[in-house]
Amino acid sequence: FYKPCLDLNGGSDGWCNIPRKIRFNPQETLIAAYHNGVMVYAYKGDFNRNIDYHWTGATLLEPTKIVDYCTRSYSQGVAPYPQKESTAITGLALAKFPGSTDTDTIDYIGYDDRWLHCQLPSSISSSANNVQMTVAIFVR
Repeated sequence: FYKPCLDLNGGSDGWCNIPRKIRFNPQETLIAAYHNGVMVYAYKGDFNRNIDYHWTGATLLEPTKIVDYCTRSYSQGVAPYPQKESTAITGLALAKFPGSTDTDTIDYIGYDDRWLHCQLPSSISSSANNVQMTVAIFVR
């Protein structure tokens, strides 16, 4: 979700989701994925200074798992990372499995990849993939 803030004291937890993140000289980045408002995974890492101008800026440096409810064994505990080879039509695509993406709604050949390599648990969704997904990048 978008949480406006004027500095990095963005509420009780200190996380902000804002454009031009580097201007605040943040120290950490957090990438979180949600399904209908429920956090499915969150990883934090050292702030990557490329975030405002290059696709590699979405790479978490020294990632640490906060929470991960993905049910596929090969993606459980794997921090999301950007995919340069993505088939995404526009924007940034993130993956939890090499050579694929988990955040594309529809790629250039018509596949819906949302949650594909995460597989949502039944406690969060009756469908394991191809359903609503929101990914946010926060800094503090």
